[in-house]
Amino acid sequence: MLHWLIAVTFLFILLTVWLRMDWMNKNNIGKIVAAGLEKQDIRLSDEAAANIGRAVRKPMWDTHIYAGYVLLLLYVVRLVVMKIEGPVFGNPFSGKISGKERFKSAVYLVFYICLGISLLTGAYIEFIGKINPAVYKVMKTIHVQSLYYSLAFIFLHVTGLILAELGTEKGIISRMIHGRRD
Repeated sequence: MLHWLIAVTFLFILLTVWLRMDWMNKNNIGKIVAAGLEKQDIRLSDEAAANIGRAVRKPMWDTHIYAGYVLLLLYVVRLVVMKIEGPVFGNPFSGKISGKERFKSAVYLVFYICLGISLLTGAYIEFIGKINPAVYKVMKTIHVQSLYYSLAFIFLHVTGLILAELGTEKGIISRMIHGRRD
């Protein structure tokens, strides 16, 4: 259950990022508003149109922030569960696991570290904000760049599941969907 809550929240956050970058980009929305107003002989500057676009997408972006709070909570719960039950992946530095398991474990370890960094930088942006402009800029850059590890992880995760399903771990996707560990 925890895996799916994290996955759905994570994907929702990525959806809000995509919407902000593309379909609901402040400049795109601003151009649509400006074009509509221009038909009524009302002219807007590009800056005013972008400000309107920013205001229109704000409720959607607020859901990104709320989903970030949820993901932070789920992440902490996941860490507590892993502390109690043990990690769901092996130690990638152990010489006692196969190369395939080492790679898989390394991917999960990097994912959890990167996710933690994304959540911490997002929390910094939201709670501490622009108190120190230089630190804020670094935190925002790191947070924005986390999109790339997210996409890489999703690609590796889905590819790994498909290869496992087609290979020696038949039924892994069904077990994952039904929440069973074997």
